[in-house]
Amino acid sequence: MIHAPLVVAWCDDLFLQGHQLAHWITDYVDLEESLAMGSIAQEHLAHAAALLGACEMSNVERDAHVYERPASRWFPSELSMLPRRDWPATVAHALLMNQGLLVLRSHMQLPDKPRVQQLAEIIKAEQDLHARHWARWARVFASDPGLSDEFTHRLAGAAALAVDLFGFPVSDAGPDVLLATADPAHMQRQWAEATTLVLEDAGITAPTLPDVPQPRRPGDTSDPLARVLTELRWARGPGGVNRYEVYR
Repeated sequence: MIHAPLVVAWCDDLFLQGHQLAHWITDYVDLEESLAMGSIAQEHLAHAAALLGACEMSNVERDAHVYERPASRWFPSELSMLPRRDWPATVAHALLMNQGLLVLRSHMQLPDKPRVQQLAEIIKAEQDLHARHWARWARVFASDPGLSDEFTHRLAGAAALAVDLFGFPVSDAGPDVLLATADPAHMQRQWAEATTLVLEDAGITAPTLPDVPQPRRPGDTSDPLARVLTELRWARGPGGVNRYEVYR
């Protein structure tokens, strides 16, 4: 397997946020948004799987990585944990995370293999679409006097959690083969600048965005992660066997 600790940590973020966004398929703002959340959640999971594949992780290894790895070996960003049933906060978290993904991909050097490059083009198109989706919601909130203050408050809270987007896991400071010589501090600053422009274009004064990356902590220090992992794994029986009867 290719040694890519920061890219793999971002796969944790994609899996977790994809799972959590799926709640909005039923706890929806409206029917159209419910459908959009289904697509975005599914694409997050697919992007994570594709990136793990680019790290030369087999399908069996990838499955174990998600369903059997203990919380202590997960290294998600604090921003990847979404508040339940809080749409403005969800938009704030997702917008900031999406901007981070755009920065990450601009520095990634994926293997020069036709299948990997084809997937990279698909991922790029889908993530760009996600960026437009979340920016549109920012404009909706900014244009509504009754919602703008609330969204600004949620945005400030999300920004405070974005300190470790480009921080390496505390147990593995790199290097990351897929990011080559990319500097985490530079990526964090690039993210802060790009996100500020997106928010200002939406008519929102950007909060203070952290521009110095902090290391990612192991997941067993995060209570919300335990809940999400339980949800992720509830359809798995002993030894990882699928419990198909739960779908009946």
